[in-house]
Formats: sequence, C-alpha cells, structure tokens
Amino acid sequence: MTRPRRVLVAGGTNFDIIVRAGRLPEEHEKLRGGEYSAQPGGSAANTALGLARQGCEVRLVSAVGDDLLGRVCLDDLRAGGVGTGLIRVQPGARTGMAIVLAADGGKRMMTFRGADRDAAIAAVTADDVREVDHVHVVGEPRPSLARLVSLAREAGRSVSVEWNGRDMGASLGRGALNLMNADEAARLPDAVPGDPEGTARRYAASLAGHVILTLGPKGALWASPDGTVVTEPTVAVDPVDRTGGGDAFDAGFLAAWLSGEAPASCLRRGLDAALHVITKIGAQP
Repeated sequence: MTRPRRVLVAGGTNFDIIVRAGRLPEEHEKLRGGEYSAQPGGSAANTALGLARQGCEVRLVSAVGDDLLGRVCLDDLRAGGVGTGLIRVQPGARTGMAIVLAADGGKRMMTFRGADRDAAIAAVTADDVREVDHVHVVGEPRPSLARLVSLAREAGRSVSVEWNGRDMGASLGRGALNLMNADEAARLPDAVPGDPEGTARRYAASLAGHVILTLGPKGALWASPDGTVVTEPTVAVDPVDRTGGGDAFDAGFLAAWLSGEAPASCLRRGLDAALHVITKIGAQP
C-alpha cells in the first residue's frame, strides 16, 4: 500500500467573516446582508485542510494568537487531520482575521495580520523539511519564506508557491510549481497584455519552473519551461462566494501532482475542488 504523500504548508491562518449581499453598499449606507459565514480560514490553512481531505499527510507552519479565535482555528485544523505542532501560539497577540463582502459580480476584502507567522516559519528546521516530500508556501516574498524554500531545495524536496497577487519572483518561484490566477498574472511586471497564456509561458521560461494559471470560467492551464501548455476546461457555474476557491484548487492540483497524475488530470482535480468551494458560502473545502 502506497503511503500518503507528506506535505509541509507554510503561511497564514485567519478567522474569516463572510457576508453575502445582492450588491456592495454605498458610502454611509446600512445595507442588510443575506447569508453569512464565520469560520476558520486563511490561504495556507485552507490549502492544508484541502490536502488532508485529499489523502495527504499535512503539517502546517503558521501562527495564531492566544485568544478564542486562535483556539477555534487550531481545533478546526486538528479535526480536519492537519498536524499543528509547528503552529506558533503567540502570547498577547490576536489571531488574524479576514472580513469579506461578497456580492454578485465581485467582492471586497479587509485583512488583519494578527500573530507573527514569520517567527513560526523562521523556526522550521532542516529536519522538519526532510520529514516531508513537498513544501508549499503562501505569503509575501519575505526572508523567512525564502529560507524555507532554500531548506527544501537543499533537502531535494519539491516546492510549490502560491503567488496570491504578489510577485514571488526568482527568490521563491524559480524551479517551482507557481500557482496564480489570471487576474493576478495580468498585474505582474512582465505580463503580456491581454494574453494569460503568453504571460504563463513567459514566466515559466524566466523562472525555469512550471506556471499553473486558473482562468475563472475558462478553466486552467499549465505552462512548462519548454513552452508546452496544457489547458483544461471547467463547468460553468454561478458562484455563490469565490473566497477560498484558489486555495481549494491548489489542494486538488497538488494532491494529484504528488500522486504522479498527468497535467490535465491535475488541473481537473484542482478545478473540481474549486467548484465545490465557490458554489457555497465559506472558504473551506
């Protein structure tokens, strides 16, 4: 029997408050919302839970405050099968939070950083990295993440990077699986205007790594450094809430890739996982 693939995920853990409305409020307007959700979230935590539910053995490197929301987040991760031994509980700090207003045609989000995840990531050792098969990082291109990626490469472990609207660049993304969406990619400094596939090809070549790009209702694509591009369509749906869709895609995609599936199958599993999340309110799979 093949053992589960072991993954170390590093990044943020938040508590999410998501409110759905028919439209976004005007200035000073008191708009009555509709359905709402209050639950643990954060890109790294969501992806870690998704990977665990896809059959991977997962440890999360993150930070929460020593408050009620931090305890709720830890309980949720443990219940979902995620190892929490590398999560720092910071005395005197609050747990990070995200407040999302989701409306037809868009959303608005405010985030609050909370506990210091950099300290938790900086505390990861080479032995911690050698215990896993793959390292997935989410966040800003800060020294702590760059060090973690270096440890992974020194240990011969594969790396994936969620760009999350940031230019993760050669310090993190070179030689990695680079995951981003088309809107984010269009804002990158070397983007090809109006051409998501061209942008993915350009970054795959410059990074000597693979670029996996989600395209909203058009599906997703995988661009390789040699110029090969694989595309996969998705099912057209009316999204209820897009929050966490990218995190779910990452989990489905990575679980398939770690199992040795072909590119189209990896994209398909990622898209299916995302569809499960965006057709309900709340970011968790």
